[in-house]
Amino acid sequence: MWNMLHLIAEIVLITSSGALSPGPLTFSAIILGMRRGWKAGFMEAIGHTLFEFPLVIVIALGLSEVLKNREALRIVGAVGGFALIVFALLMALDLMNVLKGEDKKIVEVKSGPVLTGLLFTALNPYFLVWWASAGLKLIADIMLYGGLILVIALYPVHVWMDYAWLSAVAYLSSRGRSLGRNIQALIMLIFIIILLYYGVKFLFNSLI
Repeated sequence: MWNMLHLIAEIVLITSSGALSPGPLTFSAIILGMRRGWKAGFMEAIGHTLFEFPLVIVIALGLSEVLKNREALRIVGAVGGFALIVFALLMALDLMNVLKGEDKKIVEVKSGPVLTGLLFTALNPYFLVWWASAGLKLIADIMLYGGLILVIALYPVHVWMDYAWLSAVAYLSSRGRSLGRNIQALIMLIFIIILLYYGVKFLFNSLI
């Protein structure tokens, strides 16, 4: 029971490195949310899921043989740990921009939210790199614990954050508000520390 709770906590906390990072989905949710409210963010998350869920299944199926090799597991752990540290450093750069009040350029979004969510997910290099590294480690841990069935069962534990985040961002945009700079910075700092913790942990475990 404790191992399962620890696994769920690991999924939720590491998911933050992808879901809460400023990127195309977040910025498009802000724009679409101005006109359509929270539903725009929720529909974007649906489009995101339409691409991500099949990708997760494909990765899990590909890992089924790899996970039988102990050395391969070490490599997956090392890559995942290194990636989390890199993502933490990238988030730290975003944190510095937030503290300086600098915003990334936002372009107009003309397509529907579901299509936007699908395209901005499939064409986002950061997303693909995340699943090829940090996400790969998560799937490997789940596969070792309960196989493909558990990967499918626990997918909602990962994806709920995308729905919550994009819906909240779109809602705040529709109300003409956004997270205060200090609050946003504090949230980002907390997740930077969490990512560094798991990154170092994964690297250490891959060496012993």
